[in-house]
Amino acid sequence: MRHLNFNIFLLLLFIAMWAHADDFSSMPPDISRIKQRGELVVAMYYQDVPPFCMRNSKNELVGIDIEIARDIAEKLGVKLTLNRDSKTYDEIVQAVVNRKVDIGLSTLSDTLERAAIVSFTTPYWSLRQALLINRLKLSTYKDHQDFKKIELLLNQEEIKIGVIKGSSYVDFAKKFFPLATIESYETLAEGIEDTKKARLLAFLYDEVEVMNWNKDHPEDSLFLRSDFITQSEDTLAIAVHWQDSQLLSWLNLSIRQSKNNFLKKLSAKYADLK
Repeated sequence: MRHLNFNIFLLLLFIAMWAHADDFSSMPPDISRIKQRGELVVAMYYQDVPPFCMRNSKNELVGIDIEIARDIAEKLGVKLTLNRDSKTYDEIVQAVVNRKVDIGLSTLSDTLERAAIVSFTTPYWSLRQALLINRLKLSTYKDHQDFKKIELLLNQEEIKIGVIKGSSYVDFAKKFFPLATIESYETLAEGIEDTKKARLLAFLYDEVEVMNWNKDHPEDSLFLRSDFITQSEDTLAIAVHWQDSQLLSWLNLSIRQSKNNFLKKLSAKYADLK
């Protein structure tokens, strides 16, 4: 009898496992892949970018992108794994292309160049594009006709503007200032140092990174002034492999449904850190 009961138990277990597997088989392959693995792998930039990704007093990762990634994993019913191997934002896109990760979620700009190789969700956030400008070097242009129109002034052949290598700002700078010389830097610190030394007139990046720098280096306000690009904004979206159409549709629905509740609460929660 005990042997019979054990066989019945195995049969019921097999039926349960088969039914569970059948549930996955009825799903589109991109969703099924994540569900079967029981894990959502998300590519994120290797450095912290407050308020999107940072450490709290307990050394735990928190921030807007972290909470969005956790919310997605929770809704899918799987655990979250962060892949922070990417040293540039373009490497995040390549991680998605090469299927090393399921999605890229890390203050990632949805540029046309990137959209040629991955799919992007509806934007979940937007940032202004900011400039750090050398005050002294700028003053040498005080007699220029476009002195009070910084975006026109920067679009001159003799002007040098810095950007982060492998970021969307390489393309933004070429678009906004086609006549200027665009210099790429490995790190923000290197680019800003050259701006302070007047090797560059300005450095172009998003408002969060510029404001974070100003907050951490208040002494730099003596040498640098902040300004914003008025002709466009930097929209942030989630990168998905171009073949993962159902995952893209699911994420878009999740973003739409979160606009007036979850995302709004995140904006209020991290408002004082922006």
